[in-house]
Amino acid sequence: MSIRPYPIPMDNFRNVLTLSPLSLVEIARRFGISRSNLMGLLGGNRTLSDDRLLQLVKWVGLVGADTLHLDSGIHFWKIASETQMEAFLHLPTGILPESLRWSLVLEFPPLDRDWIHLKTDISEQCWVLLSVRPVFFALLRDRLPGIGRPVTLMYLQKPLKQILADTRNHGLAVAWAKQPQTLTLVDAPMRDTHAADLSVWMAWARQKLALDTSDISDQIYPPMTESSEDGLDPAIPCDQAWNLLAHRLDVAGAAHPDIVDIPIFPMEQFGQYPSGMVRMDRNWLGDTLLELGKKGRLRCYVRENSTESVIVALSTVTRCGLPPPWVLSTASERYLIWRDPNLEIAAHIESNDYCIGPVVAAWHRATTYMVQ
Repeated sequence: MSIRPYPIPMDNFRNVLTLSPLSLVEIARRFGISRSNLMGLLGGNRTLSDDRLLQLVKWVGLVGADTLHLDSGIHFWKIASETQMEAFLHLPTGILPESLRWSLVLEFPPLDRDWIHLKTDISEQCWVLLSVRPVFFALLRDRLPGIGRPVTLMYLQKPLKQILADTRNHGLAVAWAKQPQTLTLVDAPMRDTHAADLSVWMAWARQKLALDTSDISDQIYPPMTESSEDGLDPAIPCDQAWNLLAHRLDVAGAAHPDIVDIPIFPMEQFGQYPSGMVRMDRNWLGDTLLELGKKGRLRCYVRENSTESVIVALSTVTRCGLPPPWVLSTASERYLIWRDPNLEIAAHIESNDYCIGPVVAAWHRATTYMVQ
């Protein structure tokens, strides 16, 4: 007997709950249901009535039925794991619109380096405060470039832990009427009082996170100093990108001798980290390409609005970023060329071309199809 579906898109609802800084146990306790009922609901079981579910949806800070949107107020999300990163990246544009502008948010005095807080306006009376662990910042910036260049500098009126612990908030979001007492722009007195700490924190963020602070430089005094710390190890976000995608596949890392996992990169614009993963079999690739894939020397490039996808061989193992130019002697009908900022497929390599590698396989997707 099939279970009657709930009247909301449960995947989107589940992703929003995953991003909450509160645990599912605490969410269940505050809303007034058992942990087992909430876990059953998120697992696809009918543990709540439709009316009770819609009450929970509203309490979480969402409105709508067929599609969900954020209600007015300040919503608090966090990214501290691959699971939360994936939940964030899967949010539909109805909840998280594209091309948002982000502000940097600090707690004063600005000493905390365990979290990066960012605020964005979803609508006129709807904000999201996103707290990100520094190790996830580079990968997030690659997916949402605007996050890496905040447009304003704001601060929390009281510690975030204190805000989240306030059980007087009716639901997960803080009411919009409390916005002035929760989050506001950094003014001159606040800036001057904490000038030294602010300058040191910004220097750390520029060095460690490659944060572009040019748009908020007028809110920082004295001028930012350089940090003596090393930048973030580029292998960390690269590993996170692979881990984020590999768990979608049954055998992470393609342990089977006849199977290889190949990272997917977009062709529209240069991507520092893979955006997907495709698993391929020896029978499709052949022995030679399978061996290259096992060595990490294959990439799949996909053009979003095209029917063609290509497999490109690399000159050396390059898990993330721009591979070294192809300098090996080879004959191929087509090559992938890097012409900043675009990637193009060409029949020949010109003397000044930056060739990523030869196209060794390709396939086409049908533009129209009928499923019966």
